[in-house]
Amino acid sequence: MTELSTVGPPLARPKLDRSLLFGYALAVVCFLVLGVSTPDGFAPDRLLGILGSNAALGIVAIGQTLVLLCRGLDMSVGFTMNLAAVVLSATMAGQDANTPAALGLALAAGALVGLVNGLIVVWLRLPPLLATLAVGTAVQGGYYVLTKGQPKGAIAPGFREFADGGAFGGTLRWGFLVWLAVWLLAAVLLYRTVPGRRFIVVGANPRLAFLAGVGVRRHTVAAYVASGLTAAIGGVYLTAFAGSASLTAGASYTLASVAAAVIGGVALTGGIGSPTGTFAGVLVLVFLQTILTTWDVPAPVQQATQGAVLIVMMLVTLRFVRRGRSDR
Repeated sequence: MTELSTVGPPLARPKLDRSLLFGYALAVVCFLVLGVSTPDGFAPDRLLGILGSNAALGIVAIGQTLVLLCRGLDMSVGFTMNLAAVVLSATMAGQDANTPAALGLALAAGALVGLVNGLIVVWLRLPPLLATLAVGTAVQGGYYVLTKGQPKGAIAPGFREFADGGAFGGTLRWGFLVWLAVWLLAAVLLYRTVPGRRFIVVGANPRLAFLAGVGVRRHTVAAYVASGLTAAIGGVYLTAFAGSASLTAGASYTLASVAAAVIGGVALTGGIGSPTGTFAGVLVLVFLQTILTTWDVPAPVQQATQGAVLIVMMLVTLRFVRRGRSDR
């Protein structure tokens, strides 16, 4: 049987360095444009505030990256975020004493959605796009029926204050620190542990992973559970930051999480990419959105611009993937 340790490293770090650098170069360009063309663009407090307010996207994109690395796609991310918000608000009921239970149930709900996604993709062998979209639609229908279009309960005052606060006198928001913690955990898991490398092997070459004794189905399901969990974490933070639950707040995060991963060099064909690249992709989206909003660019033009950036990055990533394969 092939030793996984001899398979992991070459597949864990293939032909992505150039697209990774390209993603960070684009992030630097957006950062410079933001700093030069907007008021107080280089002010550290403003930059940290922008990143803190967009921490939910950063957290969700990490989970999406894990799924993409396993040749999957999670289109239920936004619905899972809304479900977590509904569960959090209803369980918390405006009481600080209910916070631990509310957090536990909200995260468990997200992980459950991810588990269902993974089992359907693996055992029923449905295309990930259709399977996760169907699950997400069912989840949406469920919380609309239960809430009758109006989320119940309320966010506890203490938890709301926690979301607004942060370390070093509030300079580093807790949401941003959670984003960094999730990113660091995912990066260490993928590139410093054998179990993490197996995710890369599963996406890069499922047949080789099977021959090496890797549980392809088990790792695929685990990736979807992680995506559901990070979506729930993102939904919890978004709800706390907004101060109330919403049935639609997570709608834009599904495509945004995929876009962030792709801009960061994650290949839709699986096995290529990293949370480090996704971090750059989130920075690009956040800085670009801030620039366009500051310039009072109409929303349709903003969407067109972001779409153009996504198309360019997909072409760049595809080019490096093909070049890497031809060099092997």
